[in-house]
Amino acid sequence: MDWLCKNGGAGYRCAVACSSLLHDDLLSWLSGAGADAASFDAMARRVFTHQMKRNPCYRRYAEALGREEITGWRDIPALPTDAFKLHSHPLRCHPPEETTRVFLTSGTTTEVRGRHEFRTLEIYEASIRHGWQQLALPEIQNPWFLSQAPPHAPHSSLVHMFLTLADVPGERWLIDVAGNIQLGGLAGQTTPVAFFSTAIALLRMMESQPPTVLPPGSWVFETGGYKGLTETLEPPEFRHRVAAFFQIPPDRILNEYSMTELSSQFYRWPGEPYHRGPFWTRIRVIDPETGTPAAKGQPGYLEIIDLANVDSVVAIRTQDLAIAHGDSAFVLLGRDPGALPRGCSRAADDLLKKR
Repeated sequence: MDWLCKNGGAGYRCAVACSSLLHDDLLSWLSGAGADAASFDAMARRVFTHQMKRNPCYRRYAEALGREEITGWRDIPALPTDAFKLHSHPLRCHPPEETTRVFLTSGTTTEVRGRHEFRTLEIYEASIRHGWQQLALPEIQNPWFLSQAPPHAPHSSLVHMFLTLADVPGERWLIDVAGNIQLGGLAGQTTPVAFFSTAIALLRMMESQPPTVLPPGSWVFETGGYKGLTETLEPPEFRHRVAAFFQIPPDRILNEYSMTELSSQFYRWPGEPYHRGPFWTRIRVIDPETGTPAAKGQPGYLEIIDLANVDSVVAIRTQDLAIAHGDSAFVLLGRDPGALPRGCSRAADDLLKKR
């Protein structure tokens, strides 16, 4: 469907009703205890069919690949993340006037930034909350954020994720408008702290601030890359440095993997071999030479099917290399060496360097 059936037309009203019904059914499904393979495939086909009807840019891409019709989730074509930077070809399933929120990928002032448009944030927020619960992550008590406050970062999907997990007062957001770290009352805490940050912001804090001892039982959430900037660190060394800075055990540092182009997240604790996603996600690993699924245990490009991406594109090809572990987990090997630096960690680095 194109948007020639203007507001008020019968075709438009039918499209809105069908979209609303899909949103309602998807919300109910996300809140369930889990999904078997049959119910996932059924919902995946339904979301994909919706996008073939409502998202003309994604439909043309699928048609060019000869994959506009599917029999199951494994057939869904994955769109490269760089396609979200093509603003003349918006990747949305609704008219522009119905977009209620836009999240932007990070980048410099001269770069084109990717856009992820949402008709509603209801499913996005449900995916964050239900995913956290389904993966049995810690109850969030006494949260602090090494981040700008939401009013100062309206286009950051990560900041909105933080807000969705814990809506807390402004003094708990520790990066001010100018990019300065203001620790405020963090050092005086006596009950366990949940400390949320990007990896780069943590590095900047450790470079510019004295060590901060967190109370016993505290844990740290970190996300984003930390290579190719002022120094290169491997994950074990990074975790060791963070643990020493906060005086917490290294196994109390939770890593999150996601991106602006997705609505769902994958998590890994130290000691776990892979990142785990919620039941409404699936992953594929693609052999770079053949473009077909990599053999079991072999590396390739990571593709993610995220049914919470109902308003945009359900399958995304990342620029990361991974090894599949079942349907919704993967061992992350790192970023394609030929890809440009990107992500929320880079955004934090750009902000903090403005001081």
